[in-house]
Amino acid sequence: MNTTVSILIVDDDAMVRAGLSMVLSADPTITIVAEAPSGADAVAAAIRHRPDVVLMDLQMPEMNGVEATRRIHHAVPSAAVLMLTTFHLDTHVLDALQAGASGYLLKDVAPQELCHAIHLAAAGESAFSATITRQLVARQARSRGDDGNARAARTLAVLTERERAVAEAVAEGAANATIAKALFMSEGTVKTHISRALTKTGLDNRVQLALLVFRAQQSR
Repeated sequence: MNTTVSILIVDDDAMVRAGLSMVLSADPTITIVAEAPSGADAVAAAIRHRPDVVLMDLQMPEMNGVEATRRIHHAVPSAAVLMLTTFHLDTHVLDALQAGASGYLLKDVAPQELCHAIHLAAAGESAFSATITRQLVARQARSRGDDGNARAARTLAVLTERERAVAEAVAEGAANATIAKALFMSEGTVKTHISRALTKTGLDNRVQLALLVFRAQQSR
């Protein structure tokens, strides 16, 4: 993963932006093209600079990270949005993922892990904690009832056995290379199965596919 990735940093805290900028500037494979202090500024900056990845704060005044993610996803679909959260069980994370975010990270993530996650997101892969996502889905299931989980199970049932196996591996946070090795297939075949699974389920990205798998599992 040596390709240079362009980054837009979004956070209403100037010190957080400065800290992220300092960490990421130390990586020669990452270029910071802009910073934004609000959701509205983030959307404008994304349209202007068309970054590969947007690091998006969740909690911001006026326009929060969820709405900014939704607008960026529609205006600049090539940009992967990684949510940054302080809380392990922030329910807004699920809303952000459904709005088109490619994953999420805790703000105390180690610099090396942050850079790795950015490259994963730029390559179209997952950058999220499967454990935390499961907890979020379980919390949402308890608060909203079982209907959504049952629908998820029915939606997942349209996949072939191999497509479902790949989807379940995606839900565990596995990268394409890891899935390919575990399921004895090429990375190209893994990508094809993911693409078909997304088409059949009407989803936008692999993190949404992971959410679907987790919800289906809640229905058992």
